Amino acid sequence: MESFAARPVTHGRHPTLYPETSEGEYRTIQGIRIIDYKFSTDEKWILPDDQKGLSFSSNWKELKRVYRLIARAKKGNVDVYWVLQGADLPKDMAFVADKDPKKKGHYFLTVTEPITIYKLVQNLKWIADRMTVIRNAERAL
Repeated sequence: MESFAARPVTHGRHPTLYPETSEGEYRTIQGIRIIDYKFSTDEKWILPDDQKGLSFSSNWKELKRVYRLIARAKKGNVDVYWVLQGADLPKDMAFVADKDPKKKGHYFLTVTEPITIYKLVQNLKWIADRMTVIRNAERAL
């Protein structure tokens, strides 16, 4: 990964967890979107998959692209949460580059071993607590 990992988020939203949604492809379980991670069939465990995870950008071009998508789709300001490349991550998580050559600068925050949903939620909260935020990032981007 380059020097940072960042994710734009609509102002007021959690940087790593989503609001509860009970139906559709963006359904969530304890704030985890089912399309973001590989769930066990009973939906109690998250299984390792190096191309599934929470999306992050590692360069300005990719960050601006994602920022524009979010800014167009949502009403209100967009904040950018970021961590430095050398940031500590829980031992069962890692940043992994997207293998799609068209998505240079896109990374997944993946799980590296099977963990419970509860553990993933705790990990994501821990990571969020250590992220820095640029409020109303329009001026910075």
